[in-house]
Amino acid sequence: MNAKPLLLTAALSVLSVPALAAAPKKPAAAPKKPAPTLLPPSFYNAPSFPQNARPYEMLLAKNQYARDQSCRFNKILRGNTHHPQIALTFDDGPHPVYTLQLLNILRRLHTPATFFVVGEQVEKNPGLVRLEVAEGNEVGDHTYDHVNLTLIPPELVAYEVGRCNAAITKATGAPVRFFRPPGGEYNGEVLREVAGHGYITTLWTNDPGDFSKPSSGVILKRTLAHLENGGIILLHDGIPETLEALPGIITAARLRGYQFVTVSQLAHPLKTK
Repeated sequence: MNAKPLLLTAALSVLSVPALAAAPKKPAAAPKKPAPTLLPPSFYNAPSFPQNARPYEMLLAKNQYARDQSCRFNKILRGNTHHPQIALTFDDGPHPVYTLQLLNILRRLHTPATFFVVGEQVEKNPGLVRLEVAEGNEVGDHTYDHVNLTLIPPELVAYEVGRCNAAITKATGAPVRFFRPPGGEYNGEVLREVAGHGYITTLWTNDPGDFSKPSSGVILKRTLAHLENGGIILLHDGIPETLEALPGIITAARLRGYQFVTVSQLAHPLKTK
């Protein structure tokens, strides 16, 4: 396995996110502001990528651009490339049917995961989120309405993230530290807003595209092709084909010497660069 340079661009010290007593009220929509001065306009007009480019490559390019501009964010793109550890992450849940099946697989194979949940779904299925935590998994914030945060003003970004965290806190009794923007869509303004509330934005290195529901064999093949030290695998809750592929992913990764950890555990040994 070829190790890549460490790509963490933010301090990952243990951050305390204050518990929210009540869900924040949604502010009135405001006209979208021009790109903030934190990054130049060219950052928001991303360069063209070939259609077959891996999503990770786009995230990597944005990450490198920010580093070149000496911008620092609470953001993790991957873990330590010298440690054979991988974080399984699942977005968009909890799902009233498939989340239980997913948890059964993880429990049977003694594998922890990190769930980036949608606040609206948490309010509908709080017991599933409590079960995720009770079984040793980690929960992260994936906004309340699953919206593209780059298309809304900062006050609505704060609302989306804050209301989701409030729903998680109500369900589990504890706030969260890790946040993932829907679709990986972010800009300097979004990162600055969520970092100001103490969140660590979490991206990924391995995206097999299960959201488009290819066959389980395709999901398995794509995922195994990009396993690497410190990798973060992006999968989705509520996809039957992902459930079919998951045991094979876990088994094959372990045969290659990888250990599965939560995002917190993956981030723990990393330091600010």
